[in-house]
Amino acid sequence: MISPVATSLSFIVAGLACCFSHAAAAQSQATPNVIADNDSVWIDGTAFTITAGKAKAGASSLIKALGARELGPGAIVFRSGEQLYIVDAPLLLPDTSASTGQSVLVSADKKQANRVRIEYLPPKNPEHQQLYDMLKAHAALETAQKLFSPIRLPVELTIKTVGCDGMVNAWYAVEESRPTLSVCYEYLQAILQHTPGTTSAGITRDDALLGQFLFVVAHEMGHALFELFGIPVFGREEDAADQVATYFLLQLGKDRVHGLVGGAAHAYAGYMKDYKENPKVAIPLEAFSSNHGSPEERFYNLLCIAYGASPALFADVVEEGHLPKTRAPSCKYEYKTLTYAVQHEISPHIDRQMADSIWDLKWISSATSAASPATHQIERSE
Repeated sequence: MISPVATSLSFIVAGLACCFSHAAAAQSQATPNVIADNDSVWIDGTAFTITAGKAKAGASSLIKALGARELGPGAIVFRSGEQLYIVDAPLLLPDTSASTGQSVLVSADKKQANRVRIEYLPPKNPEHQQLYDMLKAHAALETAQKLFSPIRLPVELTIKTVGCDGMVNAWYAVEESRPTLSVCYEYLQAILQHTPGTTSAGITRDDALLGQFLFVVAHEMGHALFELFGIPVFGREEDAADQVATYFLLQLGKDRVHGLVGGAAHAYAGYMKDYKENPKVAIPLEAFSSNHGSPEERFYNLLCIAYGASPALFADVVEEGHLPKTRAPSCKYEYKTLTYAVQHEISPHIDRQMADSIWDLKWISSATSAASPATHQIERSE
């Protein structure tokens, strides 16, 4: 299948080919066919000459010093009289809604922070009114909006709570030409119904509701970022989205993160209890075909990343047996691997000044600071 990006670029090129093909042929011998890493091409807008060059140092320092931005999937430069013009090739995101058939075009030059919009849609079911009021009272969507505001998005993105006519779900899709994260009131009601008062681990009802809400929103945000920024994903995308979600929860700071991570993990507490009471419980073979990890796997992965970020703060998850001692030794490495991936693929799209004022990672030990995972040895328990 031809990608939407390639289709968009080909369409623009085809539209200009009739007018500029001869000019392109004349210049083809003067321009390189490939720009290698750290190479550059200078186009003189007065003399209309093209000169190839190479950075004396790494290009990353020049990007910061010059305030350079990404061009995205490509660009076209053409001359008209005594003027040069540039056209960024847009990124085409197809709308997954069969009813509209619309698409959204986003360009690299429009990436901005603070582009998350929120909507508390009125519930369709009167039984969800109390939940609707509770979410607004706890500023649930506002918390998510603030958490993701430092991301420089190429288009506005909406996070909304919505009635889903009995469907228990949450998802990311392009709706009405805008990337949208939707969380059903039915999904949140199910969370509320299975959330007791304060647990033995000190997880409160509010922790469980807000932690699980933020985790599912951050999970869907992971899917959105993979698509909007063209981030390659090895393995199951659902697993990668879970890891990104855990990373974002950790940005909320030491005072809140333990309760929120514990609250998010509580979503899987019932499954864990069933297995502990009946370790030989059988599941249908078809369950192994899911593109999602099992609830038990997601429970352990979530706690492992959190423990890897701060073994001191999350020491209780090992001491109380929630995270097996056979898994715990590798968790610091798993957190480093995740952080390295985030810094490589997502951090270039972050407004660092805004992130420093909103996110809080200073509480995480410098021993877990990001570095290429290839430089670390893993201490594994047999």
